[in-house]
Amino acid sequence: MISVKINRTHYIEDVNADMKGQEVILGGWIEDLRKMGKMTFLTLRDVTGITQIILTDDVAKSIDGITRQSVVRVTGKIQDTKARDFACEIKADEVNVLSKAVHPLPIDPLGRLESHIDNRLNSRALDMRNQKTASIFKIRHHVLASLRKIFLEKKFTEITTPKIIGSASEGGANLFSLDYFGKQAYLAQSPQLYKEQMTIGLERVFEIASFYRAEKSHTGRHLSEFTSVDIEAAFMDYTDV
Repeated sequence: MISVKINRTHYIEDVNADMKGQEVILGGWIEDLRKMGKMTFLTLRDVTGITQIILTDDVAKSIDGITRQSVVRVTGKIQDTKARDFACEIKADEVNVLSKAVHPLPIDPLGRLESHIDNRLNSRALDMRNQKTASIFKIRHHVLASLRKIFLEKKFTEITTPKIIGSASEGGANLFSLDYFGKQAYLAQSPQLYKEQMTIGLERVFEIASFYRAEKSHTGRHLSEFTSVDIEAAFMDYTDV
């Protein structure tokens, strides 16, 4: 078994033209692959961005048969580029294949071929390489991170409340019920009761978590499971919100 180091020195977004001549080690997946004469061009993407990799004939032969979406580790030097879409490019000295993608792929992660939502969900891991799909999660991340930052700056304490509860609180009409070691229990639809109690000692609390409501719906958009941002505060009225 051949052991290949997978550590990298930089993310793609950290590489720029001012680093010309510097050796870097990048890791990512091959988004595109094309051959022009004796040169092979790879478009390499990681979670931060995309760049162009130039392969000499010898380096290209070392990964002969490589496929799009395969995961690779690239060692090379930064150089100027004539490509309009990139500020610089990497001339590869070595390319190690960490995981070769088996074709045909179940979906096209680039979105050039439209895939039905069922197929995308069945291949969700690969679908996460679609930039539109990934952007949904990244935007969500930044929104939640910003909210958390605001709460912490205002002296809120983050809490985590139980999601399996023993009684049908808050009316209970829309609660999911389940068997909990022979006893009936429910999935929480709100942290309201816990929040109120926590303010007695912590004054200001917040929670960002999943909650559940057994709401029947005739559409694909419903509230069976959702992420809730909840706050509760003492010594505060509507003018402080």
